[in-house]
Amino acid sequence: MALFLRLLRFTHRYRAGLIFAIALVFLTTGLSLVPPYFTRLLVDSVITRFHTLDAAARDAARPEALHLLGVVCGSLLAIHLALAMVGYTRSMTLVIIGNRVVFDIRQQLYRHLQRLSLRYFERHSTGRIMTRILYDVNAVQQTLTGNLVDIVTNSLTVIFVLGLIFWINYRLALIAVGILPVYVLNFLLWRPHMRKAYTEAREQYSEISGRLHESISGIRVIKSFTRERSEVRRFVHEVRDIIDLSIRAGRYRTLLSVISSLLTGLATVLVLYLGGREVVVSGRMTFGQLMQFNAYLAMLYSPIIALVRVNDQIQYAMAAIERIFDLFDTSPGIQEPQDAVVLDRIEGKVELRHVDFSYEPTEDVLEDINLVAEPGQVTALVGRSGSGKTTLVHLIPRFYDPARGQLLVDDVDLREVQISSLRKQIGMVMQENFLFEGALRDNIKYGRPEASDSEVVQAAIAANAHEFITEFPDSYETRVGERGTRLSGGQRQRIAIARALLRNPRILILDEATSDLDSESEALIQDALEHLMKGRTTFIIAHRLSTVMNADLILVLDKGKIVERGTHAELATAGGIYEMLCEVQFKRAAEKIAEHEAARTADNYG
Repeated sequence: MALFLRLLRFTHRYRAGLIFAIALVFLTTGLSLVPPYFTRLLVDSVITRFHTLDAAARDAARPEALHLLGVVCGSLLAIHLALAMVGYTRSMTLVIIGNRVVFDIRQQLYRHLQRLSLRYFERHSTGRIMTRILYDVNAVQQTLTGNLVDIVTNSLTVIFVLGLIFWINYRLALIAVGILPVYVLNFLLWRPHMRKAYTEAREQYSEISGRLHESISGIRVIKSFTRERSEVRRFVHEVRDIIDLSIRAGRYRTLLSVISSLLTGLATVLVLYLGGREVVVSGRMTFGQLMQFNAYLAMLYSPIIALVRVNDQIQYAMAAIERIFDLFDTSPGIQEPQDAVVLDRIEGKVELRHVDFSYEPTEDVLEDINLVAEPGQVTALVGRSGSGKTTLVHLIPRFYDPARGQLLVDDVDLREVQISSLRKQIGMVMQENFLFEGALRDNIKYGRPEASDSEVVQAAIAANAHEFITEFPDSYETRVGERGTRLSGGQRQRIAIARALLRNPRILILDEATSDLDSESEALIQDALEHLMKGRTTFIIAHRLSTVMNADLILVLDKGKIVERGTHAELATAGGIYEMLCEVQFKRAAEKIAEHEAARTADNYG
């Protein structure tokens, strides 16, 4: 009930429309109760009365009977026309409100999702998150446009019909009502089983959505390792689990419905038998009253069965609604104070004071990091994989907060800063840069949508991207495909550099920006990076030491600690990890050169 009340808060903006729709529900319910009265009037006042007359009286009464028959049938036709028009108006009103409420929920949910920290996305699969926003929210629409109306309509019908059948014949009404507690017991018996089955089925759907997203994204890996059959088997296994859960829920739903229908049939037979005796034996009821009572009895049990079926749908929807509010109740891991400092144009000084960080409470990833990067300084981070380099630079845009210590930009603690104003000052070029489905121009402008076309072109020229862009038939309007799959790795990197250049950040983070590229692409990108780094506080992560040799400061990380710091000239002969890395990489380079020379010599003699 608490979840449903929370859901209704989203309808507050549309309360006038809801009140109008509920008024139409009352009108519809009232109109639907009139036809059984006209049926009784037709049977008792026209048909039965006409047949009790002798032949001469029938001829005299026939015009009046036909007139009354026409009035009754005309009235019934008018009522049904009114029901159709009112029903259409009510349904369309609720459809409009339902779609607008779903739009509001989906919009707020997506906005809330954007505020969540990276930790949330690391711990929840993409498919699970997509299921919340797309499919679970659709269940809300069904609840508002269909289930809510059914509950109100059927509940009103049951209340009014109970009053009417007691007014017609309280003895038969007591028999009819006596069966209702059994209905309630039947409902209470199966409801918890259905709720559990639907919740488990929803969770399994989320798992399958995640699996599908992962499989489609990784289709090249699947094909290259010939794992198609294995993936199909795993998918079939998960789908089979959903079938089992759906069958189990269907079993409970069917039992609930069948028992309800059986109870309805028993009650109807009993009422017809005893009502027939009232007509034939005691004469306390007319045949028209019995027909009227029986029509109302159907109107009593049908809504109860409908409420049972609506409950089935509500249980399904409530599982989805519960998951939606679980997401709404997830607090962003990165918070900013109400009086957060807005950073305008910064100088670019970055300082870390005794910073510790851990993804899990028991294992430190960074330990006692102290660092001062002056404006315009180039700082390189080197070390083995897993030493904490990427984690360190991810603290600067405040993707994470340190467990202990301070991180300052221009001497302002980042915990006191407005996050959006901080991130506008930072540009990032990663090893795997994400490009969005759309035009090259839009991807370059992503960080600064208001940029002019000439600024986009200048950024592309500086990033050595303009030449290959203009070779495409559609030039800057060329579609890059999902995640930029229509571009080569080097082209994607240059678009990412152009995107960072256009943003004109004061702090620049380059995380393996030139790795896994051929020599020609690396040279072009290195040249583009030189343009990008000018006058900016830059942090470079690279395994290739040739990329970091010209840095103003080199930090060597090992097991989350800074173990060496200095320039290339100072560290290359210091006898530490950096010197060892230099020796290993230069030895490999020498070996490759020797192999190349040997191959060329062999070709010449051949």
